[in-house]
Amino acid sequence: MPRLLNSVNLNLPVEQYLFSTAELKNLQVAQNSLVVDCMKGFDLNYKVSSPGPALGPRSLMDRRYGLTDEKTAAAFGYHLGKLDPRKQKPPVNQSPPDGDTLAALTGKSDNARTSGLLINGKSVPPGGCNREAEQAIFGKDKAANDEFPQDLNVKSFFATKSSPPVRRAFQAWSNCMKNHGFSYTDPLAAIDDKRFQGTDPSSAEIKVATTDVACKKKTNLVGVWFSVETRFEKAAIRKNAVRLNGDLARNKRALRVASDVIRKADD
Repeated sequence: MPRLLNSVNLNLPVEQYLFSTAELKNLQVAQNSLVVDCMKGFDLNYKVSSPGPALGPRSLMDRRYGLTDEKTAAAFGYHLGKLDPRKQKPPVNQSPPDGDTLAALTGKSDNARTSGLLINGKSVPPGGCNREAEQAIFGKDKAANDEFPQDLNVKSFFATKSSPPVRRAFQAWSNCMKNHGFSYTDPLAAIDDKRFQGTDPSSAEIKVATTDVACKKKTNLVGVWFSVETRFEKAAIRKNAVRLNGDLARNKRALRVASDVIRKADD
């Protein structure tokens, strides 16, 4: 079994069927652009806020098994530095849409009416501009909203978390932490410690975090868990290959459409 530590750059098999953070941002930008264009069709000047900077973990795998980055642990403990949402100012709340804007955007009027809506002489499509933009990118069929890849991602984590090899790795890690004076049943209990939820890391937090990462390295916890989870996902993917291949094709189509929308908006 490979000896692994930093999980940031690892990739689980299910990730090929999921959108990356950058791809999700492009999809949102494209969808926002289509919403604005649709609203113009009703002679409504509607503005959508641009997606903010990506915050939180750097990848699907970052923090999946708890903290695994030695440099981050020494510098920020369990915090995320510039990527930490706790360091960001709360967004300025915009006034919620109402009247014609609400109706065109959602297909629902202030009095909850959803059919026969007319704005400036033009019929509002079911679901309004929001749904029209979403369907333009992701498709209209039911399969376009298949959540199986996301469900597999979650199921894989929890199923392998309770598997015997991972439980043994947890115990080895817990014993290592105890030898340094810290009592935690597993790495997720350490990163979720209520004492470490403030805006800034404390010296005590940094000491626990660096010990946590060192114990993961000593026990090869990341290598064990990643190997078990990889096997679990490969088996599930083989069993559901047709469905997942359909999801992959739809994802690629959505990204192509989004790319075209963004390029046309920039012209």
